[in-house]
Amino acid sequence: MRRIKTPQSLGRDYKQMLKDYFGKFLYGLDVKNKGGHVQAQVVYFDFKHIDTVRKELAQMMPEVEFIRLKRDFTTTAMTWLLGQTLSPDYRNKPVIYVKRGDDIIKTDMVDLAQSELCQMELEEGDIDYPEASDLDLCLMDDETMRQHSWD
Repeated sequence: MRRIKTPQSLGRDYKQMLKDYFGKFLYGLDVKNKGGHVQAQVVYFDFKHIDTVRKELAQMMPEVEFIRLKRDFTTTAMTWLLGQTLSPDYRNKPVIYVKRGDDIIKTDMVDLAQSELCQMELEEGDIDYPEASDLDLCLMDDETMRQHSWD
């Protein structure tokens, strides 16, 4: 039998170190010391890629065993990404297949959004427009509206 010696806890405040590292993105945290061996469970939102986090944490605290390290995303982040995919400049446009009737067709996020919105009865107040996007709903002069009507 071979014995493997792992570095012991250095008496550092790992909980505080993790709080400092993740900041506002930290969602779940539990740090335990079992027989001089530190174990941690971490859940975070909207932060660095999990591979980057693993690498950086291993450099910061190699003596800590991460029992659970989970990356998740807020609705805000997911909404942001979906908004990015609607941009004509977005490089990694996902290809989506949707079922319309009995047919499965290839589409993209813009077509999917327009198709769904065309089927909805929208009224004032249904969509909450942040102040930054008031430009979407500003009144335009007659010439600009004429140009937009032929685009």
